[in-house]
Amino acid sequence: MHTDYNLQIVLIFTIGFAFASLLGYFSYKLRLSPTLGYLLAGYVIGPYSPGFVADMSISEQLAEVGVILMMFGVGLHFKLQDLWNVKTIAIPGAIAQTGITAIAVACALYFGLNMPIETGIVIGIGCGVASTVVLVRMLTDYNLLSTPQGHIAMGWLIVEDILTVIVLIFLPSLAISAEEPFSIATFATSITMLLLKFCLLALIAFTAGKKIATYVLTKVADLYSHELFTLTILALTFLIATGSAWLFQTSIALGAFIAGMVIGQTHVRHQASVNALPMKDAFTAIFFLSVGMLFNANAIVENFTLFTIILAAILILKPLIAYVLTAALKYPTRTAVTIAIALAQIGEFSFILAEEAMRLQILPDEGYDIIVACALISIALNPLLFRSIDFFTKLADDESHAQKPVYVEPHSGKHAIIVGSGAIAEKGVTTLENANFATTTLLLDQENGTLPESEVSDLFTHIDLANTDFLGIVAPNIQITIAIITYVREQQPDMPILACLATQKEADLLQTLSVNTVCYETEATLPFCHMIASILKLKPQPMLINE
Repeated sequence: MHTDYNLQIVLIFTIGFAFASLLGYFSYKLRLSPTLGYLLAGYVIGPYSPGFVADMSISEQLAEVGVILMMFGVGLHFKLQDLWNVKTIAIPGAIAQTGITAIAVACALYFGLNMPIETGIVIGIGCGVASTVVLVRMLTDYNLLSTPQGHIAMGWLIVEDILTVIVLIFLPSLAISAEEPFSIATFATSITMLLLKFCLLALIAFTAGKKIATYVLTKVADLYSHELFTLTILALTFLIATGSAWLFQTSIALGAFIAGMVIGQTHVRHQASVNALPMKDAFTAIFFLSVGMLFNANAIVENFTLFTIILAAILILKPLIAYVLTAALKYPTRTAVTIAIALAQIGEFSFILAEEAMRLQILPDEGYDIIVACALISIALNPLLFRSIDFFTKLADDESHAQKPVYVEPHSGKHAIIVGSGAIAEKGVTTLENANFATTTLLLDQENGTLPESEVSDLFTHIDLANTDFLGIVAPNIQITIAIITYVREQQPDMPILACLATQKEADLLQTLSVNTVCYETEATLPFCHMIASILKLKPQPMLINE
């Protein structure tokens, strides 16, 4: 018995990793997400396909480890600063999109299929949460990760992750209401107890827990032992995760997220990230393998109406809501289309949420099967949708109109130009207008490649550069920034210029262009506004100031 158990573990690692590597490779070559390959590999070794069938109980145990390490990684890299940079769109957008999607799906399932409302809410939230793994892959492949669209999409995902963590906290309360007749008093008591437990957990974790983790990791790091440091990270992660579940009745996933945040606040967080990454990647593959093993193609036929509703919510409703919200906040059409397409998929957080709901008997087996099926389809289609961004942009808004500069006619007095869009550009415009500057805003609808010289001149067709006193640039990439600065410098060699860049390396490329000041996008809107104020008070100087 013991030998058979060990053999099953070896076979899962051997055959599972072999298929995951092979199908992940082909997915990568086809410019699809490797996650799709891992899910398909799980299906190949699962009970619903012919051939070798892995032991489900062992796979589920290994998947639990994958969830812990995956959530630890999310917590470790969680940065409020990334969210703060795009807070004006990411926070209201993600909350509204997830909420509307959840309500719409819950109502459709309740009235259409007579499903319990709590089941519909869980499925709806699962539909509303996109996969960070898939999103990062797509943004990287299409050179959008460091663009304003990429920053907005990642900020949007951070808010969705936070919402999922909040749902994991309150999920036991839904289980209580599902098991017994709904009572406002019982529900309120349950919610209050959960909040108190979570607050107590957070208080202990981020005070005593943080001090203990910092002390232990510092002492171990001083030994310069790679394997011992890695082992210590694992020990602390599992200790916090299981301790949270045992003492405070939270989910292990939530405990692992808190463990990541605690270690992420220590001064050895970068080393912790480097050491934990290989483990996290390996067990993430196991997690998706175990999810793929549960994929039952027959469930689609048997529950076709449920399948249609969920898939429509993921591929149509959610992107449409995201597009409308982004466009309503006056972002360019291409930005709104990119955000909508980026969110037209689901992944790991949906699986974690669904598994926890199944454990609490809120979600039936067929609900989980359909979520897995819809995830497979949405992950497979997402790269195709990204390749169609130009088509959808033209469909949503005439291309020539979308790329036509939008500006405000200057009045007498000082005049400034802001090139770009988003929160940083908007704050810059506000700062200038408060200083009684007539401000011209030029919206860019270029995300990739360079900006040809003819288009740069078209951009400034209606602008009197000779009577312009300041230029601020928040462009999608460094090539466009360089093209704009080069053109303006030919017309106005002494004009004060402030450029918002992504990295120091990009700043080095501007050394020969007489840029007065640069700031980095990681520093958000305040440095940009402060530097504008500084430039307005000082005479232009031929120097580069990196703050």
